[in-house]
Amino acid sequence: MHSYSPFAVSVHDLGTRDLAALRHVAEGWYVEYKRECPTPSASALAKSVSAFANTYGGWLFLGIAEESKERPVAGAFPGIHLDEADATMQRLRQAAADHLNPTPYFESKILFGPNEDLGLASDRAVICVKVPQSTTAPHVHKSGKIYRRVSDASEPRPEADRFVLDQLWRRGDNIKRQHKDWFDRDPEFSDYEKTCPYVRLMLVADPWSQRDPWIEADDDKIRAALAENSGVSAIPFDTVYTYSDGLIGRQLNGNDPANMALTWRLRKSLVSDVIVPLPIYRMETLDRLPLDLIGYEHADRYLRILRKYQTSSLRIVDLNFLPNILIGVAEIQERLCKLASWTEGYYLKVKLLNSWRTTPFVDTAHVLQRFEAHGLPMCLDATSAFPRGTGPDSYMQVSRHAEIESDAARVLVQGMFMFSPLALSYGIPMWLDYDDEGKVTPYHVALQEAGRRAMEVQRLRNLRLKK
Repeated sequence: MHSYSPFAVSVHDLGTRDLAALRHVAEGWYVEYKRECPTPSASALAKSVSAFANTYGGWLFLGIAEESKERPVAGAFPGIHLDEADATMQRLRQAAADHLNPTPYFESKILFGPNEDLGLASDRAVICVKVPQSTTAPHVHKSGKIYRRVSDASEPRPEADRFVLDQLWRRGDNIKRQHKDWFDRDPEFSDYEKTCPYVRLMLVADPWSQRDPWIEADDDKIRAALAENSGVSAIPFDTVYTYSDGLIGRQLNGNDPANMALTWRLRKSLVSDVIVPLPIYRMETLDRLPLDLIGYEHADRYLRILRKYQTSSLRIVDLNFLPNILIGVAEIQERLCKLASWTEGYYLKVKLLNSWRTTPFVDTAHVLQRFEAHGLPMCLDATSAFPRGTGPDSYMQVSRHAEIESDAARVLVQGMFMFSPLALSYGIPMWLDYDDEGKVTPYHVALQEAGRRAMEVQRLRNLRLKK
């Protein structure tokens, strides 16, 4: 949902020089000028913000006066005194929180003088507020009224038309349908692939479509972000091509291109579908499994656990690759966010597909000790999703952890966060405490080491297949 802007840059990149464009922009549907901040209660500010959110979105400028009633473009830039600028911003946010339900999303920036061309003094500032059209409308004012922008009126007006109000209430229905359609649109599998488990990661920066994230970079830069072969846990996509909605990255080296390999389907609006195939061992007895697990440190221990049970059909899912792949997903997502100049977190939903009655294998002492103590877990659902639900408010938020200085540590934390719902689905620990003395290997380190062993196991298996 792209909203109106009188500027060629985003609100975060605005400078005082950009304000000159407002000399040709009149108040009306999308713009409102206020010479100064209203009364201390700031109820009028809340009205303006809600009216933009309830209509088509728009811009509120504090510290700009219109030229005249006959020509209501920006005529003067007296600004707000610097001593009052921060307090005015706080008053604006507080007014929206206290007077409006639900509180609409908006962005703001203070532009400090001086600017001689505008007549903005060095001790003055202009406050710019961008309010997107809201998909969570209507935003009801504390007075009980629902305000909207009306034509060329400079002030918001209460809406009484029942049809218009009904349209506001339904505004979020379309975005909810889009998310449900996306949730229901699992990959198309071949008959064989329908018997293989897959992880589906649904990543979205702006689930309510209010902020318009967009990757402005050309396709080659996006290809480079997907194909990068360095980092904490590189998962380079060797094949990247365009499709109707964006780009698709696939790992095809050494794989049959007709099969569902590791796949990243990207829309430039920072919406991604990542499909991760999970290795599975199918067998009627355990006779062959020791050969398949050559290279794993705890294979014998896992086999002893399996031999406690009598079974005529085993479906064992090798989860050892998964944590490192998820860390790699977090690394690529970081690169894509930077290409879109997206500085905040993103949202995640995880689906486990074709997983009916599969048993996990994780090559760490931490996990196998629990299997020995509490029994062998099994996924009893063919499909599971976390969090539950299909709407735009049903995702879990992934923090970008700006407070962590190390890039490697940030993506590690994000990757382990992605791993947690899959751990729940398979009855393995999401996280385990460890001592600071180094006597016990930290859980995340043990999982990463198991992932590296999985690569060696795969190499040995491929060598055996070639013989």
